[in-house]
Amino acid sequence: MSQKVAVSESTSFSTQPATQTQLTTALVDHGSIPVIQNALLHELQASGWSTNLKNHVTQLMRSGECTKYDDLMDRILEEALADSGASKDGRHPSLAIPDQAITQAVKVVKKELDKICQVDTA
Repeated sequence: MSQKVAVSESTSFSTQPATQTQLTTALVDHGSIPVIQNALLHELQASGWSTNLKNHVTQLMRSGECTKYDDLMDRILEEALADSGASKDGRHPSLAIPDQAITQAVKVVKKELDKICQVDTA
């Protein structure tokens, strides 16, 4: 990509959907989306989060607590959002995304955005 997307440092992405669309398109065109996905996946696997999630899903299905996909997704999302480091009932590890994984994913996103953006400072 020869032309970088110009972004003002004062841009609010919630009020500038066109800018968000430009950035998303540039990330896709530049091949950055798989890079970001792979970095996050690596961090989640390294932290044990992926294994914890798989084991918990298996336990919920085998116990009959969740028998439908939608019920399972609702339950997992509820637990993940409620967790702040450890499960309240102590029966399963936290399903919250580990801080280290978030930190590393943000670094990768910033690096990929730097490749496609030119931030205009006023």
